[in-house]
Amino acid sequence: MLIELSVRDFAIVRAADLTFGAGFTALTGETGAGKSILVDAIDLALGARPGDEAVRAGAEKADITLRFDLAHAPAARRWLAENDFDDDGELLVRRVVTRNGRNKAYLNGAPATVGQVRDVADLLVDLHGQHESQSLFDPARHVPFLDTFLGLDGDVDGYAARFDAWRDAARKLERLHANRGETERKLDMLTFQAEEIAAAGLTPGEEEELLREKGILANAEKILGWAQGAVEGIDEADGAATGDVGGALLLIEKIVEVDPALAPLKETVAGALIALEEGANDLRAYASGIEADPDRLLAVDDRLDLIRGLKRKYGESVDAVIAFGQRAAEELATLRFDQGSVEKLEKEVAALGEAAAEAALRLDEKRNKGAKKFVKEVKADLADLSMGKAELAVAFTYDDDPHSPCVKDGRPVQLTPTGIGAGEMLFTANPGEPPRPLAKIASGGEISRVMLAVKSALAGSQPAPVMIFDEVDTGVGGVTGDRLGEKMKELAKKSQVFCVTHLAQVARSADTHLKVEKESDGDSTTVTVAALDRKGRVAELARMATGEKATGAALKWAEEALG
Repeated sequence: MLIELSVRDFAIVRAADLTFGAGFTALTGETGAGKSILVDAIDLALGARPGDEAVRAGAEKADITLRFDLAHAPAARRWLAENDFDDDGELLVRRVVTRNGRNKAYLNGAPATVGQVRDVADLLVDLHGQHESQSLFDPARHVPFLDTFLGLDGDVDGYAARFDAWRDAARKLERLHANRGETERKLDMLTFQAEEIAAAGLTPGEEEELLREKGILANAEKILGWAQGAVEGIDEADGAATGDVGGALLLIEKIVEVDPALAPLKETVAGALIALEEGANDLRAYASGIEADPDRLLAVDDRLDLIRGLKRKYGESVDAVIAFGQRAAEELATLRFDQGSVEKLEKEVAALGEAAAEAALRLDEKRNKGAKKFVKEVKADLADLSMGKAELAVAFTYDDDPHSPCVKDGRPVQLTPTGIGAGEMLFTANPGEPPRPLAKIASGGEISRVMLAVKSALAGSQPAPVMIFDEVDTGVGGVTGDRLGEKMKELAKKSQVFCVTHLAQVARSADTHLKVEKESDGDSTTVTVAALDRKGRVAELARMATGEKATGAALKWAEEALG
């Protein structure tokens, strides 16, 4: 419940600090005293758009703070936890509006967006003015109201899960169908690429080896001549290196016979001679494998041309081309799987659609049957409010959808996230006239009583923690006013109720009575709010009953009215 309201420099309120208790609180005062300003302040704090005169004249900013006790508001506590705001059992909502139009909002001291403030406010406060209702008179909210009244939240959640699964699968199938042409083109391209690269049979390092082989084939005769010349110089020609080194080795051996200290040098020269002979043998073997082969050279050139062509299309190296081919093959396999899964997905969409349709039809049947109970209870409350001849109905309309899996009364109807059909409450106060949408009701008194009747019915199932009514008794008087007050009192058993009223019959039912007064010192005007004791309530009720200075009879009535 709302336990504190602090207002600074809002409209014509310089400063106001109020503490509230449970039950029914009435706010009264003379016409023009500013009774609705406090409601406007609460509305602004909870996310309403600031008006041009939100900041008091002479001030730079308006600052409004609300403190809520969340002991009986589990939904609000869950919201705070899910959105990472502190929760110690209370909620402090603060809104600061500057004269230059800048806004700041805070939840439990942490910066918040105005949207976040509105979200949590929807879980705490139901605020109704004379000519507007943020929820009751929005047709889009009527079916959720009915669901709450009938306790269908679980059914709605179950349907929503089936609807989401069907819609997600249907969208995936739609994308597959829409992209079929593109997919087929991509399949053709990937098939060509993967097959072209696979057919080439590339191996890592192949290009480098081919370039080396080409160099040898292109210079075969030169290489043979060079190799033969090298062999002759090492081992075959007169004066070859092996002969000279062999002769030198014989002389060194003679020296070693005389001076063994030169033995290591002997070994070194002997090793050099062996190396020369092995080198000559290796050159002979190498040369034996070299021969001019124009056909092979042509084949190598063709292979290198193929590799260069693949590199131009698929990568800067043979390794890059091979990797590209692997990726193309993998993507090709995935696309072929997706193509092959279309038929399977079509069956899945059909099954999910059937499940969603069945859930929607069950939900729709419960709503249609339950609407009669809802209407009955609201009409009973209207009768208590001197509107026994009023008529109320809940009208359901269904949009055609030839592609919908849901068929009602022989025609396919659109599935929406909340079910099938849109429901709207219709009303008429005059017998013989057809019910009309609530939003089109012209009489303020009718609006007030229908609002209270509907809210009374809803409060029986899931009341809002805080309910605020701003002059909802316009156009009401006499016995009906008494009954309005009684209804407020009844609502206050399950919710904290605030009502800005000009009717003494309503105010006398309140548990707490606040009087709003406007004061002026000649230069500025401010609003003050004071809680009335019994004596003050008697005087205020008497004033409200007469519309002017209280008479003796009015004071006597007020005493009796308070009991």
